[in-house]
Amino acid sequence: MTFLDKARKEDLIILARELGEEVTPDLKIIDLRNLNVASTNYENEFVKELLNTVISKRIEEAEQRKRELESEEKRKKRRKGIRTGKAETSK
Repeated sequence: MTFLDKARKEDLIILARELGEEVTPDLKIIDLRNLNVASTNYENEFVKELLNTVISKRIEEAEQRKRELESEEKRKKRRKGIRTGKAETSK
């Protein structure tokens, strides 16, 4: 169960919902941890793998957003360069 201590609040919320638990906005991290552990659907290895999946998905989505923002910044710089006559060359 120590693996739950390393999870973010958002991860614990998703985990609780996946386990069929009702999550209210006032729950603190410790409450979410306890809610998950007390779930009738709690099985240590299953929850551990599910949490790993939730965390991996969050990280992947954050990396995707970062790539999209970087790409948008590059497009803006290219457009700005074209308007000022300083076209940027792609590398």
